This record gives sequence, C-alpha cells and structure tokens, in this order.
Amino acid sequence: MPRKVRTLLLALVVLVALAMLTGVFLFVGRTPAPSPLPNPNGYDDFLKAAASLTLYGDFDNVSTFDHDSLRILVSTNAEPLRLLRLGLTRQCSVPTDLYLTNDAGRSGVGRLKSLAEVLAAEGRLREMEGQPTEAALDDADAIRLGNEISRGGFAIDRVFGIACEFAGYTALAKLVPKFNGEQARRVLRRLETIDQTRVTLDEIQRNTDRWNRYQMRGRFNPIFRASFWWLSRPSNQMMAMRHKTAVAHTCLLEAELALRVYQSEQGRVPVRLDELVPNYLSKVPSDPFSGKTMIYRPHGTNWLLYSVGPDGVDDGGKSVGRWAFGAVARGDLLYDSPY
Repeated sequence: MPRKVRTLLLALVVLVALAMLTGVFLFVGRTPAPSPLPNPNGYDDFLKAAASLTLYGDFDNVSTFDHDSLRILVSTNAEPLRLLRLGLTRQCSVPTDLYLTNDAGRSGVGRLKSLAEVLAAEGRLREMEGQPTEAALDDADAIRLGNEISRGGFAIDRVFGIACEFAGYTALAKLVPKFNGEQARRVLRRLETIDQTRVTLDEIQRNTDRWNRYQMRGRFNPIFRASFWWLSRPSNQMMAMRHKTAVAHTCLLEAELALRVYQSEQGRVPVRLDELVPNYLSKVPSDPFSGKTMIYRPHGTNWLLYSVGPDGVDDGGKSVGRWAFGAVARGDLLYDSPY
C-alpha cells in the first residue's frame, strides 16, 4: 500500500475516532433535571400579556410614532402591560420540560419581543410628557423582561430575551444624558437589581445541551452526533456573543450612571472605578469579553468608559459598529454603542 494512502487512511481513522469520542462526551452524559417551575410562574403572565397585545399602526416602525399614536398604542395595551408588570413581581422560568416534548407549545413566544417594544413605546410617551425617570424605568423593565424570559430556557429563548433587552437599553442610553443625580440613582438601582439576578450563559448552554440530547434520542451514530454539534457551533457562538454584548451594555449603563451620580455629589470624577464602591455601585463592573474590569480613563471633568467588545481588543474607545451574523465586530463597546 503506498505511503500516502496509508497516511490518509490513518488520518481518516483518527478523525472517525475523534468524532466517536466527541459524540460520547457530548451526548451520552446526563445533565441535571431542571428545578420545579415556580407557582405562580411569571413566565405565564408574560405569555398571556403577549397574546393579548393589540399592535396599532405600523408597529415595525413604532420608533417613528408621534405623541398621539404612542398614546393610543399604550392605552390600548393597558391590560398586557399590567400582566407584564405582574409577571415581573414573580419568579419566572421557561417550562423547559414542556418545550422538550411539545415544541408546538412555544407558539406566541415570538411576540414577547413585541411586549418589550410596547414597554419602550410607553417609555417614549412618558419622555415626551416630561417624565424621563419613569421613561427610563420602563426601559429598564424591558431589559429585565429579556432576562426573565431567558431563565430556564434554551438558546432560542435567550435570543428572544436579548432582543427584548436591546429594545430597552437602546432607548435608555438616549435618556442617560438628561438625568440629574437623583434620577440617575433611581435608574441605577433598577439596573443593579437586574444584574444581581442575571441568567448565566452556562445555564443557557446546559439547557441547550439537554435539548440537543433529546433531539438525538434513538440516534446512536456518533459521527452524525458529532456533525450535529459541529454544525450548531456557529449559531451557539453567535448567541454567546450576543449574550455577552447584552450583559456588557447593562454593566456599562450602570457604571455610566454611577459616575454621573458621583460627579454630581462629589464635584469631581473618580480616579478609579473602585471609588464607586460601595456608595454608588455594589461592585466594580466586569467586562464579559475580557473577564477584567471595564476600561475607565478620566479626562478632567469627563471620562472614557468602555468594554473591549466582541473582538477582545482594546481599540482605545473607538465605538464598535453594527455587525452581522458570522462576523466579529471590530471596535470597543460604549454604553451608547449600536447593537
């Protein structure tokens, strides 16, 4: 047998063995069963609220609504907004076991993003009516909604949750420069509450692994299983990157607000972020992309605050641009950077 052929065959044997081992490690092990669902479950309130939404006008362009259109949209959806806020007072969890065996039960989950958009619309209405703090609290509730509808869920639930958070922190970032010290402190407390109850990427990945195992039941071909895992990697990696972006945005908003409160009360900016703890922040914000403290550089009466962003590179505070599926965004993430 020619040497090249033997080498190729050996390489093929090694690849097959690796694929089999990968299949064993990925799909044979068992993950712990999820905790019992809370009763009452706030997630049920969110689904009821989403199902009862009345979307008025060109809802895809709600950001262009004038005052009267926003007022009609919000008043028409008073009951969904009440149910949403009721859900936020309760423990929440996606019914993981139900969705494993009955994917059809997920109908209506996609409308949860519309629920966040209505919250953001209410925030815009309150801003127009001279209530910036209440508007910001609406936006913070949209961020919290995104976190809560991800709890106990799979990657797809986190994708919907991230979309809700995007609606909230995009609107909130525009309000930050308008706050005085007391207003900033109220919004900061709401954001810190969200941060302290954050759904973790590990939780989402464990639940997604459970879903993958369930989909693979009865399939004992390790190469097929390894291929399934390999093909799902890009979407999982993108979800993880989006998750870190959402976490970074919230942390940056917290730090930005804390810096503004500190400056209003102390008459100067801090030299280091740890000066904000514990009177302004419960902890120094960490950058999910680097695992280190957010980058902070004071400049006289102003400052530069940012995350290194998805590319993991410190670009000196150059704001990241918008990015597409499969592409790694270049630049740093500021509190008001685009998604």
